[in-house]
Amino acid sequence: MSLTVKALNGDTSFLLTFSPPVAPTSSPGLFPGSFTVLIDPWLSGSAQILSPKFSITERKAPPCISSLKELDEEPDIILISQDKPDHCHQETLCQLPPDSLSTILATPAAAKKIRGWKHFDPSRIHTLTKYNEENLNSIYRLILPPFSPRASPGEVTIALMPAKRDISGLHNAIGITYRPPCSVLSALPGSYLDLPPTPPASPGSPRTISSTPRTIVPSPYHDREKTLSVIYSPHGVSYDIIRPYASSHLVSEAALPLSLLIHSFDRVENPWYLGGNIAAGSPGGLEIVRNLLAKAWISAHDADKVNKGLSVMQMRMRKFGVKEIKKMLGESSQTSGPRLSDHTEVISLSSGEEHRIGKS
Repeated sequence: MSLTVKALNGDTSFLLTFSPPVAPTSSPGLFPGSFTVLIDPWLSGSAQILSPKFSITERKAPPCISSLKELDEEPDIILISQDKPDHCHQETLCQLPPDSLSTILATPAAAKKIRGWKHFDPSRIHTLTKYNEENLNSIYRLILPPFSPRASPGEVTIALMPAKRDISGLHNAIGITYRPPCSVLSALPGSYLDLPPTPPASPGSPRTISSTPRTIVPSPYHDREKTLSVIYSPHGVSYDIIRPYASSHLVSEAALPLSLLIHSFDRVENPWYLGGNIAAGSPGGLEIVRNLLAKAWISAHDADKVNKGLSVMQMRMRKFGVKEIKKMLGESSQTSGPRLSDHTEVISLSSGEEHRIGKS
């Protein structure tokens, strides 16, 4: 089982591909159980807030593709983490056809904005709600069909954890887990373990099926595969916001240590009247890594950009490199626990580069 992360623009646009450990070799294209998540695509044009006089951002390096039409296939999920144009970019998203089968999951402000474009089928746009450990419906759940009628399904979950009193709307964390369909093999090569039939799947696309209502599908005989887990928080959020999700959902899913943190390296500050902290950077990311023992930390929102306008005239930035972060991880390791500098990979991906976690 593996997770491949591809940087599309060297900033906050990523394509995540979750692959199962084993699947029938006769299947065309991606294995059954493979799942793709496209995050915050921005591939063309600039990102403008209000007007160019207030804020306009342009990338210095071009993305590795110029259009979403260049992807091998439409992603299963398009995840939009906020309504700002460098995350929720109309020109890029509308490169997809109106009848796209991708499911768009977005924060409340972003979902409202996307619906206002009147480009996509409204039934494909879903609003993420704030995670609540006492409410299972606060987690968006999708069932992955099993490999055979007598095998167990997999599951993808997505949860939104917004910061408290965040006027700017920049700071949140989004948790993603992926458990593939059961692929436990019997002693005979190429055959699957004979398991009790799973409940019938609800109608939906052949690869992405959402349970209605969203309920946990039990896995017979504890045959579940291991679960991969991702926290995406490009601007950063206090670990106190993530803690309830980690101690409840990630623990129940056996999804710890965290497989991947996608978080800014650089710390960016504005005066309080222009939003205050823009990106928590390495100090915030280090807190999450230390608590969840993340296996990998990939940089987000740290690409070189041209920022112009009144909103950025007083912006201050403290940049952190990979070597400096590794040193910080080593210094923060507790003597009784693992050395984070040895346990956690620290990666900065340029546009078009990929990193794989685990083995397929």
